[in-house]
Amino acid sequence: MGKEKIQLNEVEMVTKGSTSQVGATRMPRTAVIPVVNDPKYGLNAGAVSAGVVNLDPLHVLFGVKSPASKLTYHKATEFVVALPRRDQIDHMWVTACSVPVGINEIELAGWTELPSQVIATPGIKEVPLNLECKKVHMIQLDEPLRCILIGEVVGVSIDTHLLTLPRSEVIKQFPMHEATSNPYTGIYGPSVLSGELVPLAEQPQVDVEKRGDGEKTFVKASDLYKPENQAVAMNAIFPRPSYILITLDEKGHPNGLLTSGGLMMSARPGVQISVPKNSYSYENIKRTGEFVYAITTRDLLENFEAMENNTPDGFEAAGFSFLKPNQIKVLGLAECPVNVDCKVLRFEDVPGTNYAVVVAKRVGVSIDKEIANMPNMMDLYSKYLYAVVDRGMKRKWGFHDRENLTVRPLPSWGSRYHGGWWTGPEQYQAGFNLWLLELVQAGYISDEEFFKIRLWVSWFRREGFPAPEPLWSELRQRLTRVLKMMVWAHRDYDKWHKVHQYLAKFTYQGSWKSP
Repeated sequence: MGKEKIQLNEVEMVTKGSTSQVGATRMPRTAVIPVVNDPKYGLNAGAVSAGVVNLDPLHVLFGVKSPASKLTYHKATEFVVALPRRDQIDHMWVTACSVPVGINEIELAGWTELPSQVIATPGIKEVPLNLECKKVHMIQLDEPLRCILIGEVVGVSIDTHLLTLPRSEVIKQFPMHEATSNPYTGIYGPSVLSGELVPLAEQPQVDVEKRGDGEKTFVKASDLYKPENQAVAMNAIFPRPSYILITLDEKGHPNGLLTSGGLMMSARPGVQISVPKNSYSYENIKRTGEFVYAITTRDLLENFEAMENNTPDGFEAAGFSFLKPNQIKVLGLAECPVNVDCKVLRFEDVPGTNYAVVVAKRVGVSIDKEIANMPNMMDLYSKYLYAVVDRGMKRKWGFHDRENLTVRPLPSWGSRYHGGWWTGPEQYQAGFNLWLLELVQAGYISDEEFFKIRLWVSWFRREGFPAPEPLWSELRQRLTRVLKMMVWAHRDYDKWHKVHQYLAKFTYQGSWKSP
């Protein structure tokens, strides 16, 4: 039998639920930087959460929010999903800044473009893994205004030196995962896996500190699963959160499906997963519109694996017992520390595939009382199961590193009014303006410099229309240069002096003048 539970409904999760009670329903998700090309405005890159939703062919899911990004992805037929290393966190955060449409975030981050092999859109040369993707499906949600993208990986470009490293070493470097806020600073920061893999395997003896010379290995999708390319394939399939999906059949009997992949995130709707069409879960969710996902921890690993046989008495045989229902008819599992009641918002078959995407909202949670007020969510997240593909394409279990929650003092970009680096609002103007105002408040830029930058932005793109040439190109060059200096200045006043010198070249008279 499980431990004593606290049960909350949807309203209580908002009004009474503690940070840990609500945070426990999330599972750290992979941080990626999708790159897409707009024929009018050029490249757009920005950090988001992503999840694997299909293995063969390899499909990746992520969401975008801003109106400009949604329009760009609606028109696009391809994109690249880039995965940065842990030591590239500052560069990743720069791509997350809310900057005007038409400003290339790759340039702001100090990175360079990597020509793709199968598609026209470039990746990012400096990051270790670039997945070239063709757009498979796009779901525009009614509320909130998020849209969900699914891409099929048609080519993989990876740093060659990583192919000889043990998988346990690679997962300590990348990918990063969106996790939680540091309990001591309150600042949000990504985590990484610890490097522990279960079961253990013999690891090759190599120099794990060697970074390589920038050489890339490319494999197209048709060759990805060939034996000679397994080192590429196992790194392309990034770690996947694992849980038990519980549904009810037509007779009201519970059915369990062990699942790895998708997204359990904080943004609403918080649940975005894939369900195989040939499964009972597919039919049950399609019919009832309800399900529970039960999060298992490493102490339940044997139980979790015992469920894989999915015998008629699979739950009991695996050592699981049922909870009383919370907000829906579907039962949770008493032994699992977190059970989340979900109601479906969208259920869509993905064309040309054998799975459906399920988008759902959380309407209730049953959580162990002992973790209800946990001060450091990494204590819990470090116990969650993540499926990691190792050599021989064997599945192993990985775990987040409790001690490696990457946090830094708040730098000179990103509004603290919105929780640190992420800007918060749907439209870029709000987060961008708040950032500039905070720089004025902190004394990094003057009132005149603030209005000078705002004037350039208003000329650059007004109400969705770009400035005429040659004004647009000159403003793009001007804004790219000053914003790049500003985002990397941090609290170095010598660097801010260079910002002042550059802005001083341009007089502010309410009209555009070349220096």
